[in-house]
Amino acid sequence: MMEPKTQPPVERPPSAETFLPLSRVRTIMKSSMDTGLITNEVLFLMTKCTELFVRHLAGAAYTEAFRQQPGETLKYEHLSQLVNKSKNLEFLLQIVPEKIRVHEFKEMLRLNRSAGSDDDDESESGSESDE
Repeated sequence: MMEPKTQPPVERPPSAETFLPLSRVRTIMKSSMDTGLITNEVLFLMTKCTELFVRHLAGAAYTEAFRQQPGETLKYEHLSQLVNKSKNLEFLLQIVPEKIRVHEFKEMLRLNRSAGSDDDDESESGSESDE
């Protein structure tokens, strides 16, 4: 069985800058956490951790895709499948959901609306019988 082709990681000296822009990571950190001051050291570590996590996520998804079909290119569906089947990636379910077609989404909305109206009917009839 062929091994997945992986490009060698870009080697950088330890003092090199990060791949992700620090200013954007700082903005995300400030918007998603109740933080005051974010030191440069914390910002650098969070950025590096994020880069390593993205590398791990993409590598695991690619390895799984290659196992299923050698020579396959990494696609969104591979990432979403990995997130859906991995317990430790459960926190990404809303961020990397499985793709669905528009007609499937419309059907889901229709079913939710009809289920919601059934609940409304039951609650209205229940409150009328109490009177």
